[in-house]
Amino acid sequence: MAELKGVLKITGKLGGLSFYKMNGKIIVRTPGGFDGEKIRKDEKYVNVRNNASEFGRCSKFGAQLRRALQPFVKDLNDPQLHGRMAKMLHDLMKMDAVSGKGERTVQLGLQHAESTKILGDFVWNLRDGKRCRYDYEKRTLFFDRIPEGSTKAEVTLRFIDPDEGQDSLGFVDVVFEVLLPCSEVFVPESGGVDEGLLKFALIRFFDGSGLLLAGKTAVVLDV
Repeated sequence: MAELKGVLKITGKLGGLSFYKMNGKIIVRTPGGFDGEKIRKDEKYVNVRNNASEFGRCSKFGAQLRRALQPFVKDLNDPQLHGRMAKMLHDLMKMDAVSGKGERTVQLGLQHAESTKILGDFVWNLRDGKRCRYDYEKRTLFFDRIPEGSTKAEVTLRFIDPDEGQDSLGFVDVVFEVLLPCSEVFVPESGGVDEGLLKFALIRFFDGSGLLLAGKTAVVLDV
């Protein structure tokens, strides 16, 4: 990079050089970056194309999943959640042993036996930790840590279809309330739930005045 001195006031490209204004001065540099045509066609960039394809697929699924978990994800107020979810979903995608590199999907990764550990280890509420556990087979929700001052929990069982739609993931809800303190509660019958669905328990805690306890929302995924 060089600085242009003198009476010339050029911006743009000229003779293979780029001229642009920064802090009131004209700066000269040689153009850099990737050649888009080469990236699309050159065999040397096949890994770049594959990685970009999978990154885009993960990003799309992550955005759909966050929308499907609203308004509960918003309650977490975690600016790092997007990045943490992206890493978790990419780890799930790598579990896809059926598709080739660049064609792997989160959905096929979820079918791998080891995906349950990745899902189970993920902490949704990073600031408040894990307060609850949900065992779908036993149909039981366990309250391991109840927020101080909480007298009621509103539980939403949300069953999300991981198959991508155009803009969103479909889901169905079962909602009920639990009076606190309580160490565990048997979950009401929710009908025939497809085993291919992602099973979430989304728990909000309220004080004696019926006010939501901010930052205490629990997001639990049954694995």
